[in-house]
Order: sequence, then C-alpha cells, then structure tokens
Amino acid sequence: MSIRTILARASVQAGRARRALPLRRVFLLVLLSFFGASCVHPVPTGLEPLGPGTLAVTETDLPLPASLSGAEMEAALIRPEAPEGTQFPCVVLLHGKGGWWRAYSRYGRELASRGFAALNLNYYSAHQVDLEGWRTPFADRRKSFEAQTADIVGAVRRFARSPFCSGGKVAMVGFSLGADKAFRAAAALPEVAAVVAYYGPYDYVAFIHQRVNAVVLAFASEDLLQWKKYVEEGSPIFLATKTRAAVLLLHGMEDSVIPVEQAVKMQKALQKLGNTVTLKLYEGTGHNFVLRRGPAEVRDDSMRLAIAFLRQHLPAPRPAAAQALGNPPAAPLPGTGG
Repeated sequence: MSIRTILARASVQAGRARRALPLRRVFLLVLLSFFGASCVHPVPTGLEPLGPGTLAVTETDLPLPASLSGAEMEAALIRPEAPEGTQFPCVVLLHGKGGWWRAYSRYGRELASRGFAALNLNYYSAHQVDLEGWRTPFADRRKSFEAQTADIVGAVRRFARSPFCSGGKVAMVGFSLGADKAFRAAAALPEVAAVVAYYGPYDYVAFIHQRVNAVVLAFASEDLLQWKKYVEEGSPIFLATKTRAAVLLLHGMEDSVIPVEQAVKMQKALQKLGNTVTLKLYEGTGHNFVLRRGPAEVRDDSMRLAIAFLRQHLPAPRPAAAQALGNPPAAPLPGTGG
C-alpha cells in the first residue's frame, strides 16, 4: 500500500470523526443533563415569598452572665431602631450542633426589620459538651450539658424581663440541636410563649436507634452507655408534658441527618396533650435548609410562616410612652444601659 493511499484513508477517517464528534458531544450533554436533573429536587409548590422588611435594624454584641461564676456567654441583640423605652415581641435564636451562631444573625435581622427584638445566643461559648465522643466521663459530660442548659435558661429569663420585651414573654427559635434546646427552655420557663423548631431531634430513643450501629453500641464503654440512657430519658418528646408554649415544627422530608419522623412524633406527642402545634413539611428538602442546603424559596417560606406564627403568639409591641405609663421598669440586660 502506497504512502499516498494511507494518507488518503487517514484523511477520510478524520473527516468522519469530525462529523461524528458533534453527535457525541450532544449525547454527552444529554447524559450529563439527565444525571444532573436526577440529583436536583424540584422546588416544592405552594411556597410564598417572604417580602422585604421595612424597619431599620441595629445590632449589638452583648455578653451575658453564664451559670459558671465569672464566665460569659456570647450573644448579639438585634432589634429595630426605635425610641428608647420601646418594647418589642422578643425572640431567642439557638444555633445547631455546628456552632455557627453568627450565621443566624441574618435570621435575626429579618425578624428585626419586621418589628421583633432577637437575641442570638452562642450557647457553646461558656460550656462545650462532648455529645458523641467515646472517652469523656459521663459525670463530666452530664455536668457540662446541664450547665449549658442553665446558661440558656438564664439568658432567656433575663431577656424576657429586660426593657426590650413586650409583656415579659419570649419565643424560642431553634435550629437542629438548637430545637432540642428550645424545648428544654420552654419546659423550664413560663416566660416562653412560643417555640419555632427547625429540623430538630426530639426522640433520642428512635434517633440513636436509627443513627448508631448496634455493633458500635456492643463495644461502648459504661460511661458512653450511661450518657446514651441519660440523653434518651431526657428527650424533648418527654418534656412535652411541661411545655405550654405554642409550637411550630418545620422539617425537610428528605432530611438525611435528622429524619422527618422526629417532627411527626413530636407533633403527635404535643397534640395528645392538647398543645397548640403546627407541622410544616417541605418536599424534596434536606437538613439545615435555613442556612445553605435548600432552595431560597423554602427558607423564605419557612420564615414567612414563622413570623406570622410569632405575631400570633407573642405580645404586641409597645411604644415608649405606653410602656412608661404601664408596667414598672424591667431589669436591664448587661451592657445595654437600658
């Protein structure tokens, strides 16, 4: 075969390849789009936009006394700009297990722009709790856990009695682990009038059974088994009998971190006791959708529902003049001068 013939054949094959290449590219693009679409959940229907807030907002870092003598808990007070003495419906924000408390200031600003005063707490700042480690002694873990709960309860009580809060009442808004903490505060304090609980764990018996392999438990230390029993017996679902606050539960149906069944169980437990409880489930939505893992439409719809719920169950704002003629002065929060 001559060199000319070989080159001619090569030229023909190259031409065929050039003509076939676009088809291959089209096939590849179709394939990629199919797999891409299969990994993306459609935005749930029936969602409504949040709409813009109308009030100017001020934000102040506000260290609060912790249950440990001499210790402080980090916090930020986020409220509308208003004349001194104005009282607002008040909300306490509790972050999740990751501890990114500053990330929830955005939620607080949305509330403040609609007339609420929000106290964003970093409940890790005074007491850390080893929730899942193998070596921490049970006594140490329990002590830190109960001190952390005492920190939150003390901050909520102080906030409810401050000059900022209308009617001496507050609402708890908790996210993931913060939802657990919100119910603990509500069970301990009559000042808590409402709880908004985002994708939280409420029944640790079922939660641990789903999340922890039985083989792992077979090799667990006595300290770890004591901690398991303590957490299970203190599940928020068992605190329902002490909770008189109205409750709004929000959960994604595709939550792979904390299964949606947790919210359904909590709803049933509260309903059985005659509590006011509303459950909102979002199709195609996973965990932590307020911060990053869900469509903005879901986050905004959840905030719209939460704001309407809080307005329904918290005292209305009181202008400065009305407050001066009404209740005696409340106890100021540290560092506010109020």
